[in-house]
Amino acid sequence: MTGQPMSSWIRAGLAAAATSIFLAAVGLIERFRDLNLVGEEVTFAGLVMAVVPFGVGYVLARPRIERGERREVPLPRAALVGAVAGIAAGLGFGAAAVAVDAFGVDRVRAVFLNVTEGLIELVTFGLPPVAGAGVLAVMSGALGALGGAYRRSPERWRRPLGTAVVAVLVLGFLQRIVPIALDQLNLERDWLYSRRTGGLTWPGAALAAVVAVLASVVKARLAERWRDLADRGGSEGAEPFGGLRLRTALFVAGLIGVAALPQVVGSVVSEVLGTVMVFALLGLGLNIVVGYAGLLDLGYVFFFATGAYTLALLTGATLNTFTGQAEPALSAELGFYLAIPIVIALAAATGLLIGAPVLRLRGDYLALVTLGLGEMVTVLVKSPWLTPLVGGPNGMRNVTDAALFGFGFRSPQHFYYLGLAFVLLALVVSHRLAASRIGRAWTAMREDEQIADAMGVNVVRYKLLAFAMGGAIGSLGGALFAVKIGSLTPASFEVIVSIQVLGLVILGGLGSLPGVVVGALVLVGLPGLLREFEEYRFLAYGAALVGIMALRPQGLVPNVRRMRELREEERAQDAWARASIAQEREDEEEYEEPPVEPAGGELRP
Repeated sequence: MTGQPMSSWIRAGLAAAATSIFLAAVGLIERFRDLNLVGEEVTFAGLVMAVVPFGVGYVLARPRIERGERREVPLPRAALVGAVAGIAAGLGFGAAAVAVDAFGVDRVRAVFLNVTEGLIELVTFGLPPVAGAGVLAVMSGALGALGGAYRRSPERWRRPLGTAVVAVLVLGFLQRIVPIALDQLNLERDWLYSRRTGGLTWPGAALAAVVAVLASVVKARLAERWRDLADRGGSEGAEPFGGLRLRTALFVAGLIGVAALPQVVGSVVSEVLGTVMVFALLGLGLNIVVGYAGLLDLGYVFFFATGAYTLALLTGATLNTFTGQAEPALSAELGFYLAIPIVIALAAATGLLIGAPVLRLRGDYLALVTLGLGEMVTVLVKSPWLTPLVGGPNGMRNVTDAALFGFGFRSPQHFYYLGLAFVLLALVVSHRLAASRIGRAWTAMREDEQIADAMGVNVVRYKLLAFAMGGAIGSLGGALFAVKIGSLTPASFEVIVSIQVLGLVILGGLGSLPGVVVGALVLVGLPGLLREFEEYRFLAYGAALVGIMALRPQGLVPNVRRMRELREEERAQDAWARASIAQEREDEEEYEEPPVEPAGGELRP
């Protein structure tokens, strides 16, 4: 980046301006101008307008590989690059606002419904459009310079500051959650959240920032101490990573916090957490297929539907009809806990049936075939052929509530514990599989199937086993979904479910069990808690995946082995680039032009 011309900075700024224009056109700015995060000054609309120039400055200040070498941008130059790009972003965004005002807001709104007079006033700060555009350019330049300087600041300052800002913003977004938890605990909340604005108070934000900074500093020092203990563990007998007692204490504290969570956050948040549990189970199942075995499956909703409808049929659910309800053509009256093993066995058998025809396929071809299987689910459950069995478009109802000793799980706070038990079970099974010979065989297949086959790995057997195990765990998610809702319709089993599950697996980190849980919390939990952003759910999905692939391809909580593989690939690419450049230089030095014979016949070099 240090050698790139200013025109590249301006192009990056104009790309950021296009991003701001898009966000304004879809309504993410003007619609949320009254969503206060801290006091009345920090709003969601202002945050969106500030993040774009700050982000472009941050990205442009990142180190680059030039001529096979990693080059850091000096701090003054990083601030300059960010300022130029930020000014370009502000001018582009402001110019769009001026053009809309000149052309007529009503004319533009005939195409873009979210473009209003209020939006133009917000973007130009209530000033005349041209003057407002100038102010916007100056502020964007300052934010861009701040982003570049922040990226090049020492890590010991950057990490605590970033942690503090993120903590304050997260608490601001959770203004409908944390106050309820404080009320449940009979704690005073007015010092933290304002009843008038809804967002954080400034003293509360300051306290949250200080606590976040202290936590970041303590964490960094503990991590350094644990690394020292790990390095000395072999010679001095110290146990790596802080000792067994500390880890046990943290584990017990975490279990207590997780168990007490529904009683603290109330029924609304417990409802969202129950949905997170369902998708976490689906993610853990798909993680076996994609993360462990490397088989790209886009039809995972098939197992989701299999688990839900199989449980409904085995536990005596009825069909919805126009006149009331009717008995399905085939059903049983088993209890939930007797039906679950049968559901798992049938889902595993279904996985074998699906895996058998696609054994020879890889990559994109496998993804297309499994996508077709996922699309078949909705068609089958809606078809007249299966209407006597699963109710067709009308679906089924009266699914069991999985009662145990008279304790039902239909309530959100009760369902949380049922979902938590199954997620913990799936985590244990997945962990044991990953650490076993089966897991090592899947890893070998994922890295290079042909080499794994040549080394004696039974590729066919382990592929089928991956589909079977992944389908079995995914069917548990479908069964829990049926218990949670109490009724089933084909609309719940669209192929978009497969995309969501694959997205959370990638976001969390392929092959990472904690990553699956974190991905479910981010992609399912946050949109569920922030109801006002519901219509922007898939926009957030796309942005999150693009960002994670560009900035952190290993995922939010990456698998250690996968992270090392990516780093080794990057090192190999850098080494290849350096070798190529060195070879080019040698060729240039050794190259000599052939002698040229002039018109007089005398040779000269």
